Amino acid sequence: MNTSPEIRLQLILMSIGFCVNLTMGTVGALFPPESFWQMTCWQIGDSSAIMASVLASRYVGTKGLHIVPSGFSLLGIAYGVSFASSAFNSINEEKMATIILPLLPALLLISIGKFFPNWVRFISAVTCMPFFFIYYNVINGTYAYENLSNTLAYSGVQILGIVWTVFLWLDFRSTSKSSIAGKP
Repeated sequence: MNTSPEIRLQLILMSIGFCVNLTMGTVGALFPPESFWQMTCWQIGDSSAIMASVLASRYVGTKGLHIVPSGFSLLGIAYGVSFASSAFNSINEEKMATIILPLLPALLLISIGKFFPNWVRFISAVTCMPFFFIYYNVINGTYAYENLSNTLAYSGVQILGIVWTVFLWLDFRSTSKSSIAGKP
């Protein structure tokens, strides 16, 4: 594994992306529903998560893995769907609900690969569950902004981004120590 300054910068930018996503998601929730400031915060968060997902994909791909990086690539697409569902002062609920379609395979691919510990893989797999409730509610016309499933869905995947970030940094540190010690 290359431990060059560019790899470190890649992880720093990925960390910033996942942290900005969580921060902007939280700050955006403080504004009135579908207001300009809420939508702006959430679009910044989604854009940051797209960047972080792509960078995570590239990092894990350097480990010789293919399934987990593919999951992170799909996660970037899922965040793109989320970004595309919001305008400056509204959310297209039907488009927003379809985030489950790329999110489910993304989280499953991330969770079936052996890169993360089992408990992280399990949480990765079940994080998409609240999105099914959102999808169901939108289809049945019972969607409401205040539904608990909204908070659980988005905060869950945002917090999961931070958890992945921690483990990617732990991997980087252990790889760096191995290369310094002369181990392959």
